[in-house]
Amino acid sequence: MNQDIVNVIKAYEKSLNASETAAALELYGEDPIFMPQYSAALSGREAVKAGYDYVFNTLKLNVTFTVHEVVEMGELAYVRTTSAGQTEILAKKTTVKEGNNELFIFRKERGQWKIHRYLFASTNPPATI
Repeated sequence: MNQDIVNVIKAYEKSLNASETAAALELYGEDPIFMPQYSAALSGREAVKAGYDYVFNTLKLNVTFTVHEVVEMGELAYVRTTSAGQTEILAKKTTVKEGNNELFIFRKERGQWKIHRYLFASTNPPATI
């Protein structure tokens, strides 16, 4: 597995758990797209920044990522991960179990692997209506 890419995933995990928008955004490339569950795609650095600001003002994450595969294709790579842990919903002061499947697309920019596209979906079924 490409250790440089794995290191970016671990840095991303750290930025989420520390609620640090700037640290998360630093891991993205020049033209990122973040596709959070239940949301329209956030395209461009300003939109991605706003997305993380919203997440960190709403939630406190405590998650761990597991990297399942890294597939390099020249200047691009895709990474399949899962994450698990817990999330505190700040407004309600409640904690819920967190679990996701994630797909990252990385692009090499100026010799460094950067997150180019990121998509996640929960592995926890929604509550019944």
